[in-house]
Amino acid sequence: INPATGDVLGIFPLSTQEEVLVAVNCAKGAFTEWKSKSRLERAEILNNVATLVEQRKVSLATAISKETGKNYNESIAEVNEALHMAQFAFGSGRTPTGDIVSSELAEKDSYMVRKPKGVIAIVTPFNFPLAIGMFWNAAPALVEGNTVVVKPSEDAPWSTHAAMEIYHEAGLPAGVINVVHGDGKAGDALIRKDVDHICFTGSAEVGQHIRKVAAESWHKTTSCEMGSKSACIVFEDSNPDLVVEACIASAFKLSGQRCVSSGRMIVQRSIVDQFAETFVERAK
Repeated sequence: INPATGDVLGIFPLSTQEEVLVAVNCAKGAFTEWKSKSRLERAEILNNVATLVEQRKVSLATAISKETGKNYNESIAEVNEALHMAQFAFGSGRTPTGDIVSSELAEKDSYMVRKPKGVIAIVTPFNFPLAIGMFWNAAPALVEGNTVVVKPSEDAPWSTHAAMEIYHEAGLPAGVINVVHGDGKAGDALIRKDVDHICFTGSAEVGQHIRKVAAESWHKTTSCEMGSKSACIVFEDSNPDLVVEACIASAFKLSGQRCVSSGRMIVQRSIVDQFAETFVERAK
């Protein structure tokens, strides 16, 4: 539903436990063949993805604006972020990743190489529905040889679905990236299945729950991004007009619904009264 107008945009499923299991099994089944491909070969597909994202900027941004209520320029910015991550993932396929490690034995060579972890579960929020799950998380995971199951927010599933179509058209083999839809029950089902790593962006409460579930397993790891109490630090030699505008934008852009929105202003004592007065006036 478009939160700005109340219009119905589309119908998406509430994936069942069985459907979540099918998605995870598809990812597990595709893992061996996918990881056996070279990083260069995997990266080339991400180049195809980037090309398609660039061609569909307008339709992707339109979907984001309609399903989240963002204004269009914010949505275009998000599509650009997704594009840049796809390009970065492509480029990283041609970047050396190993490290030579000094050995105490002259005759012994020691080195470290990256190996894919396995099936990556990605659970994403509503505020950046395209960029976070399908690109910031999925693109690097795919280039490194992992397979993926994404569960987007039930409030903004459309752009994720559009991104899935792009990955499919770009030539990603069946089962390498999968999507399940639904609410927290689908997300909980996903993190409890036989996945190897969980990427989560959202509330602190859910993130703590995910970390507990992972801790009870023998092998699951997590990366949970649960917002912040970011601060703007303001010194007396700063430009007063510029710094207030910057702090306003940091606090209230996207209605404050960003994980990096500043919740605090740390201001030098010599200017704190004037800053507070100006900030409050502008914020009104």
